[in-house]
Amino acid sequence: MLASLLTSSAMANDLFFQMNPNLAGSGDVRQAFIFGAANSTGSVTGGSGFNQAFDLGAEGFTVVTLPLIDQLGSGVIQNLGFKISSDSNLSAYYLSRRDATTDMAYVIDGSKLGTEYVVAGYQNIFEDQMSVQATADNTVVTFTPKGAAAFDVTLDAGETYMYTANSNLTGSRITSSAPVAVFSGNRCTNVPTGVGACDHLVEQMPSIDSLSSTYLLSRTPRTGSQGDVFRVVATADNTEVEVNGVVVATLNAGDYYEGRVAASGSSVEASAKVLVAQYLVGQGQAGTNTDPAMTIVPGSDQWLKSYVFATPSGVADFPTDFISVVIKTSDLGTLTVDGALADAALFSALGSTGYSFGNIDVSASVGPFDITAVSEFQLLLTGYDSFDSYFTYGGAAFSPGASPPPPPPGGVPEPTTWAMMIAGLALVGASMRRRKVTVSFA
Repeated sequence: MLASLLTSSAMANDLFFQMNPNLAGSGDVRQAFIFGAANSTGSVTGGSGFNQAFDLGAEGFTVVTLPLIDQLGSGVIQNLGFKISSDSNLSAYYLSRRDATTDMAYVIDGSKLGTEYVVAGYQNIFEDQMSVQATADNTVVTFTPKGAAAFDVTLDAGETYMYTANSNLTGSRITSSAPVAVFSGNRCTNVPTGVGACDHLVEQMPSIDSLSSTYLLSRTPRTGSQGDVFRVVATADNTEVEVNGVVVATLNAGDYYEGRVAASGSSVEASAKVLVAQYLVGQGQAGTNTDPAMTIVPGSDQWLKSYVFATPSGVADFPTDFISVVIKTSDLGTLTVDGALADAALFSALGSTGYSFGNIDVSASVGPFDITAVSEFQLLLTGYDSFDSYFTYGGAAFSPGASPPPPPPGGVPEPTTWAMMIAGLALVGASMRRRKVTVSFA
């Protein structure tokens, strides 16, 4: 898998996304946050005729505002897919911002899109959503919603289709005859059910072949005394799920187990590949500025040693941003954020796993920066405002984006990979030279 990640060039620098609808209201903005090597150029195009060129400039970062009118409708084929294209390796987040209902999604490398998916959402007020964008003409997509009959839709490249239901779509399945981009979530939901207030959920789903069977979950900031909500979604029948060494469920394909991240973190072990989604809880339970948001958690075999990432800025800026890290306790002293050593006092042992987790305040940082350690670690990103939040991850081996990719088996990069590593290191150096503010650890 890692070798194919490093050598594949098909769609390696194309990123595909579509806009599941948020609630309409004040402060509406939809944006693509794009970052990578300094002075990289490219374009963002959409089926409705949208076409905007970009240059990442000396800071290696740009923001492209998208037309609100291109949000998807339900149950109809539309030509509303977006594509980010460049000659350089890029990372991007899709941000759906609206006062008091926001979320942000990491956009998966086009070369790592697949043909078989399960999805996660969280339905209780407004409708759950799952959508597809085709990357090739005549793509037959089969939707198998939970609690409803399967049906087929045929899409050409760039065309989209969204299915919605006022019922729980977590565990629904999507298969296709060619690679597709799959997004899921909810227009506005409470997490957990019965706790105010509702917020938009959106995340791009990794394909089943990118999923794992071992996960480590950390508590993020502002999830109250009970911690983050998480769901474990089975991709195969008779999947046994253990949480912190205790068997909690045996699931058939499409079933899920819901739990809360323990104060000391949670380890998840499954007998087959599972999708793990993690959720911020409503402000009514957390008791401080936050609200529901959703991320996909990369499995422990999908972590990277170095990430390049950025927090929202400009009109979509959040007053408070954190990164949440899970790392080997023995390697904690090597963890640097934008060139500054992380404060080990911010970290706690994750049970008896030999790993630690911690939350680092990066609210004062502007533009792209890097976080690096001697061994692979997990990186999640959260942002907070009054009754508002976002939640996503910083990359993975199945989708490194602008981050330096993992080495191939044997540890010696292939010739075509050296250029990618050099570009990543150049961005790290530029980021460190560019640093305008000191990262605040709190």
